[in-house]
Amino acid sequence: MIIAIDGPAGAGKSTVSLRLAKRLGFIRLDTGALYRVVGLACTRSAVAADAPNLGAFVSGLDIGFLDDRVLLDGDDVSEVIRSPEISVAASKYAARPAVRAALLELQRRIARRHDSVVDGRDIGTVVFPNAEVKIFLTADASARAQRRCAELHSRGIEAVYGDVLADIEARDRADTERAVAPLREAEDAIRVDATAMGIKAVVDRCVEIVSASRPR
Repeated sequence: MIIAIDGPAGAGKSTVSLRLAKRLGFIRLDTGALYRVVGLACTRSAVAADAPNLGAFVSGLDIGFLDDRVLLDGDDVSEVIRSPEISVAASKYAARPAVRAALLELQRRIARRHDSVVDGRDIGTVVFPNAEVKIFLTADASARAQRRCAELHSRGIEAVYGDVLADIEARDRADTERAVAPLREAEDAIRVDATAMGIKAVVDRCVEIVSASRPR
């Protein structure tokens, strides 16, 4: 079974997907982390978004998951890929067809082997259009910016609300306006607005949606 959770940056997809997977006994595939790792690797290696070797570079990356950690060449990059700079880079590189092609089959191969909760921007529309459950998790930009600031502060990273809000709004534009696999709500997705909801309430709602979709 595949549960696809899509939505804009900062809506809480990562936390909700992780907790939902634990509640259900599924694996959680963090596709957003894949694109963040690409953004990090390309930035570190100065590989431009329009570089002719971009697809080959991404295909050659050693990306892995271990428990809740994300690895690049065996190194834990879970924290650094969550920085605002890498968030912006992730959107830039995610808009390139070569990057999406390189990562698409990897995502499908992993999810085919396990009951999975998969979160990202185009999971229910492109990656797994036949997913049994599709959820579109969203929240007001201001609420997302406040939560992202709190998250960054909790990790000892300085963050100014206005700057974080501007980054989120810029990422929303990049994600929704890109020519390749833009962020949009699948026609058969169930919308969950988390603006005024806590994480537990959101996860409980997702569990209800999944339970209602299962054969009785």
